[in-house]
Amino acid sequence: MDHTPLVSAREALSWLGEPDVRFVDVTWFMPNVPSSAHDAYEMEHIPGASYFDIDKISDASIDLPHMYPSLGKFEYCIGKLGISESDHVVVYDRSNFVASARAWWMFVSFGHEHVRVLDGGLSAWKKAGGSIEEGIPEINSKSYSGKPAGDAVIVREEVVAKLSDPSVSIVDARSAGRFNGTEPEPRPGLRGGHIPGSAHLYYGDVMDSDGLMKSPEQILSLLESISVDSDTQIVTTCGSGVTAAILLLAIYQVRQHDLRLYDGSWTEWALHPDSPL
Repeated sequence: MDHTPLVSAREALSWLGEPDVRFVDVTWFMPNVPSSAHDAYEMEHIPGASYFDIDKISDASIDLPHMYPSLGKFEYCIGKLGISESDHVVVYDRSNFVASARAWWMFVSFGHEHVRVLDGGLSAWKKAGGSIEEGIPEINSKSYSGKPAGDAVIVREEVVAKLSDPSVSIVDARSAGRFNGTEPEPRPGLRGGHIPGSAHLYYGDVMDSDGLMKSPEQILSLLESISVDSDTQIVTTCGSGVTAAILLLAIYQVRQHDLRLYDGSWTEWALHPDSPL
């Protein structure tokens, strides 16, 4: 796997039209945003891009938002997007990595060898002079074969077991208000607060003012500022396992091992009556 998780808009422009490159729009909006992400995709997207819906490419049998799909479902859905395991995939969105990082982590965890995130998303693409199109492009299905996700995700019970483990760092990507329980959750009825012992690193802080990912040196500095040891296993969490992947994307620039996503995140944690907070 290429350890560079990002691609600049300028470099991505040179890949447009290459037969083994697939652009994938992963636009997704937070629960309190009334707009339709799929409508936004239809209005404008990178030419030929397919649409990755994190709510549909998920395990619908679990009563939590966009939970990780089985390998079989991921293979089926990605094949429907016209992608094979040998293709070079570029995922992007229009909301500062909000869901493209989640899709990237899924591709990585299911063993896809060539996947990048468009740094700065659709905005950076247009600023670099990239063309856009509207409508839904014709996409021919392919056969896709992946690998089991392994330890890429972690479940609530395992998080509970690791609360007192000094070799594990839990990092929360939500806003400071949500982390401290002073700001309401976007999903009604959830208790406020955070997982005991977790550190706070707001996902917006890993990006610069232009919506581009900060440098590896800056990411290391941010981890040091929240006392996260570079040797610990890092588990990222957020509201529902989406913006937590942005932290994984940022950290992946400096290390590629012992990184895990708490898939259920705060939605699952706060709903479970036995979860300490």
